[in-house]
Amino acid sequence: MVQNQIRSLFLLFAGEEELPDAVQPVLDEAILEVQQALKDGADEDDARLNWLAFLRYTEITAARDRAACTFAGTIAQNTDAAQKLEFAGLLVQAYRRLCRSLLEDETFLFQTV
Repeated sequence: MVQNQIRSLFLLFAGEEELPDAVQPVLDEAILEVQQALKDGADEDDARLNWLAFLRYTEITAARDRAACTFAGTIAQNTDAAQKLEFAGLLVQAYRRLCRSLLEDETFLFQTV
C-alpha cells in the first residue's frame, strides 16, 4: 500500500488541503489492519488495497456515536450515524471481496470428525 495515495484519498473525500493531526493515527490503524490481513507474497502495492484501507478508516470513524448536522437555510439536515456505519461496513465488505486474491481467508468452518 502506498500511504501517500491513501492520504490523497482522505484529502479528496474530506475536502481538506492537509491531513489533520487527529486523523493520522486512525488512518495508520486502518493501514495496519489491511497489512495484517494480507496473504504471504501478496502485492502490497496493489491499488485496491489503498481503497480498502481508506474505506476501513471510513468505517472506523463512522462508528462515532453522534449525528452530524448541517443547516441549509432554516432546515436542519441530520445524518444518522448508524446509517453511515452500515454503509461504510458494506463498502468495506465489497472491497474485501474485490481484494480476496490478496487477503487471507477469514472464514472458519466447524466440522465433526
